[in-house]
Amino acid sequence: DEDIVGRSSGSDRRSHQKPKKSKSGKRTHRKRRSRGGNTPSQNEETLSETYSDSIMSSSFADRSVKREAKGPVQQLLISARLLLCNLPLSSAAISFSIVLLGTVWLKWAEETLPSCKEVSFHSSQCTFPEFPGCYFCDEYNPWYRLAKNFHAACGYVAGLSVLAFFAKAALCWRAFMDEMSSPTTASPMGLVFATVALGFAGKGPGALGAILVFLASFLHLVLVVWFIYMSLAYQTMPDPSWFANTIGLGLCAVKIWFYCPLPGHFLIVFTLMLTILYYPISLIRVALNEKMSATICWINMMAPAVPLYSLAIIMQPTFQQERPDISHFQTVQRSIYLPSMTCLFGLCIVGMISSVHGLIVRWKQISREEFSPAHAAYSFPLLMHAMAVQSYRSSLGFFAPADAVSPALKTALHVYWTVLVVAGTITALTCIVMYLAFLPSWVDVDTRDELEPPPPNETSMCNSVTYGESLIQPYVSPTILQANETGILIVSYDYQNDWFDLMRTRRIPAFGFEPMMSRRAFNRERNALKLFMGGQDVIQEGDEEEGDDMCFENELENGYG
Repeated sequence: DEDIVGRSSGSDRRSHQKPKKSKSGKRTHRKRRSRGGNTPSQNEETLSETYSDSIMSSSFADRSVKREAKGPVQQLLISARLLLCNLPLSSAAISFSIVLLGTVWLKWAEETLPSCKEVSFHSSQCTFPEFPGCYFCDEYNPWYRLAKNFHAACGYVAGLSVLAFFAKAALCWRAFMDEMSSPTTASPMGLVFATVALGFAGKGPGALGAILVFLASFLHLVLVVWFIYMSLAYQTMPDPSWFANTIGLGLCAVKIWFYCPLPGHFLIVFTLMLTILYYPISLIRVALNEKMSATICWINMMAPAVPLYSLAIIMQPTFQQERPDISHFQTVQRSIYLPSMTCLFGLCIVGMISSVHGLIVRWKQISREEFSPAHAAYSFPLLMHAMAVQSYRSSLGFFAPADAVSPALKTALHVYWTVLVVAGTITALTCIVMYLAFLPSWVDVDTRDELEPPPPNETSMCNSVTYGESLIQPYVSPTILQANETGILIVSYDYQNDWFDLMRTRRIPAFGFEPMMSRRAFNRERNALKLFMGGQDVIQEGDEEEGDDMCFENELENGYG
């Protein structure tokens, strides 16, 4: 970050100057560099379109020529730095879905292959289990070896990919902290630590896996405290975007339990408390707040799935014995744990219904959206739900009396789990492929002709951002509106002057798991909020403030209306 500031001191000084005032006293915004005046077209185009350059445009051609002038090694270093500094936080969802793919298909192989037999959790035949359940399998079976290698590869790929966020924090500290300073943009961060815990548990030379799991668990706990503090400061209310940073702590708890049961139990109890507090509020808000985005609604099924998956692990005895006498422990399991898990399984079904209903109600919104970093939110909830269902099935088969579970229920659960695994895999692979295809345009952004958005403390929403949310609200959250107005702080490479520059942009079409709003939608929702607050500073359509026209002028110049 210091290197970026050093090489772009002139631009940085400009970015910290106070905005100029017009004769009417209204704020205008800076323009970096202009190519000329293109005529405006339609007014309904989304801001997300501003990040894409036409292949036929002169800007794209000039930029391509200057790229080709760089040597391959220099261009590789530039691209690597842009990737690390501008990697969207939502890409943690892609890494998380990859590690879940490895787990669910390993469980599929262990359950379906006749050479795999379920064994006691603390049996000597159970080395380091990938929960739920523990199986002893024929290592020479080619299908099992394929599933095991796929699981290991998914763990390493996912774990190593999220380590890029630690490099981002080291190289581009200001950009990283800018994202972490808002509940909207910081919402995917918890998936980074969950992926590290799931991907490296039981792996690595020596105690490396254990160290990474403990470190990820500690950092996730710190994140929970920080995110709750931010939410209290902004007066936001629980919704599904909270779950990765709060309830997602239960995934770290499962893995830390393997090494040290006591802190694992503590984190699982903490996760259950957060689920009891947040999930009912989230269910109500998803059902009754139509202005909540579809990507956020889809995550709703995650909340009960994490504690159900976590609770299944603490049903296991914590002592090491080949054939333990667990009669008393089984009594506790059948009288306390299994009813609790059944209740959580019921909440999982409710969460699935809520998520599907949220998509159906918002289908028009989905059909108008372009693919953006926010759409990574679709990649992992089904797989997480599948793991929870498998945990419940495994617990029923291992702890419940043989005659207590009807064959029809077992069959229904197996069919449901199979559908979830297949549907979740298709959804995850689709999101992964599309995300990787669009990723270059999100990390190497041409901002030369864009008006630099204002910093958060200079937006028109800065005095309203702490107004807060309500259980049922007719307006979009002020934090989301502020994120749309201020954009994202990124590192941009100036190919003409050969330097890196730190600047804000709206050409990355998402903020966390929230897709970017259109200009007209932003003005409409801001007016709705102002009216709800008392009708002050309402801006009529077609009579926007000069500052707001300047904010969005880059759309007009590029013909995006």
